[in-house]
This record gives sequence, structure tokens and C-alpha cells, in this order.
Amino acid sequence: MIGPGQYIGVAEREGMVSAIDNMLLFRYVQLIRRTQRRSCDTAFFCNISRESLADTSFIGYFVDFVSENPDLAPKLFFEFGQADIETAPPATIGNLARLADLGFRFSLDQVTNLNLDIQGLSAKNFRFVKVDADFLLSPQQGGSGDIARQDIKSMLDRDGLDLIVEKVENEKQVVELLDYQIDGGQGYLFGELRLSRND
Repeated sequence: MIGPGQYIGVAEREGMVSAIDNMLLFRYVQLIRRTQRRSCDTAFFCNISRESLADTSFIGYFVDFVSENPDLAPKLFFEFGQADIETAPPATIGNLARLADLGFRFSLDQVTNLNLDIQGLSAKNFRFVKVDADFLLSPQQGGSGDIARQDIKSMLDRDGLDLIVEKVENEKQVVELLDYQIDGGQGYLFGELRLSRND
């Protein structure tokens, strides 16, 4: 199994990021169809790169596809990096709005500071913010203008966003994270990555 950290640099240099996003996106569609056949109420988070979000033809093709398959929207949450959203040009934000108009909801990940425009995120149909466990539990990380870590959950709640903590590796972290009243967690403590099966 090859993680994004191992291939993303090469993919960016070779201009392959959108192609990878495209393959992964339609793999998610296959997984959604399979869970629907089994009557499973399962949703998936799908990372989309800034290159793909800015690619008008990619977004146009996908918007056409999901317009004919509206049942996908409740089952698929698109994830975008904090830096990608904060520096996105107007055309990219327009593509995001097109997906939101189709009922898709979004997740903000790769959070490196808590200086968040939470109301702005909510208005763009973001419903989740994902923060690394070490980042949330390390007060020395982040800037002076950041939202206080102990306040982040209540502030997200006010605008209808859930706080999910990533990279939870041990039970000690879980005990500390309970003080933050997080909505969810993910990481190797709960299960290692597995390949999806075709059956």
C-alpha cells in the first residue's frame, strides 16, 4: 500500500494529480454503489486536490455526472486542505459552489492553524473540520491569532460544523481528547488502513 506522502510529490511534478483524483473519485462511486446494494448507510470522505478543484473541465464533467446521479451527494464528503481553500481563486470557489448546489458537503483538513473563518466555511457548505491529534493537543503549535483550542468545538457547533481528530495513535491521546468533546476520531488506534475488496 502506497500512501499519499510517498507519491504526491512525484504526481505534482508530473502533472498527474487530477488523473489520480479522477480515478479515486470514481472508485468511491463504485464503493457507494456497492454499499447501497447491501443497504448499508455508509458515507465516504474523498480528498480533492487544489489542481482538480481548479480544473474547470474536470469539475464540469463531474457536475454533469452527479446531476444525473443525485443519490451520491449524501454519501460523499469532499475534503480540501486548509491552505487550498484559503488561497483559492474566485473560479475555484465557484466550482465549490457548483458542488454545494448539488447537495455535496465538505470537510476541511490539513489544518495548520486555528485562525478559521468558521461562518465563511459554513456558508460554503463545509460541515467538518479535521485536525491532527498532536496539533490539537500541543498548545505551542499555532499562531497568536488562533482560536483557543478549548473553544474550537463550541465555535464550530455554533455554525453546524463537526470536529474530527485525525491520527489518533494511542489511548493516552483519547483520554486527553475527551476534554475537547470532539465529534469523531480516526487513526491507527481504531484500525489500520485496508484495501477495499471487490466482492
